[in-house]
Parts: sequence; C-alpha cells; structure tokens
Amino acid sequence: MLPLVAACLLSACEPAPEPPSPALPQLGQADGRVQWRGLLACADCDGIEALLVLERQGDVHRYDLVETFLAGPEGARFAESGQWRLEDGMLRLQGERGALRLYALLPDGRLQPRDGRGRPFRRRDGDFLVPADADVR
Repeated sequence: MLPLVAACLLSACEPAPEPPSPALPQLGQADGRVQWRGLLACADCDGIEALLVLERQGDVHRYDLVETFLAGPEGARFAESGQWRLEDGMLRLQGERGALRLYALLPDGRLQPRDGRGRPFRRRDGDFLVPADADVR
C-alpha cells in the first residue's frame, strides 16, 4: 500500500505538460497571427529575450523577430523580418537580409532553435520559445 501512495504522490508533483495552442496545427493552413516568447541562452550576456511573430494572409507568410540581449543596464535590441515556411515540423525563417533560422515545432507547441541542418544546438536543451498569443481565422 505504501509504494502505491508514494507513486501517486510523486506523479502529482510532476507538472503536466502545457497543451498546445489550438491555433498551432492550423498555422500552415489558415490566415492569422501567432506569437512565441522566450529567454534564450547567451554566451556573453545574461540571456536573449526573444519575441517571434508569424503572420499568414493567403500565400504571404511574414515574420518579425525581436531579440533583446540582456546585459548591464541597457541591452542591445535587434529586429529582423522576412518570410517563413513550415515543412516536416521545421519552421524556416528567411530574413530579408539573407539570414536563415530554423526552429523545430515541438508537439506541445514550443519552438526550439536548431542549427542549419535542423539539429539541436549543443548544451542548449533548455532553449525554447513558448506560444504567447494566437489569432487564427
């Protein structure tokens, strides 16, 4: 009996995974706007606060990415825009200035930054952007 009670208590302590936003599966098929936010690792600062917004209107797929490097009293802020596409669970952002960024769209709706070949970055297992807002029609 005691092992059963202990197992029940232990399972209650683990947080349940967040359900994905209902708008996420429709992202590639419906018009609208979806946002993700997160704090990413940084080698020479306290972190990178990121806000990614994807918009789709018909055949137009646009994104805006704002990254704020948290360092000292003032952080550097960088903004980037371009086109996006979603294929095989991988979100590809093609910047207007040529930058290419890849994110894996995880089953729970989070985005994980990936390298140019779609592989996770080493030692950055905790880097995620989480769904913040969605308006999909």
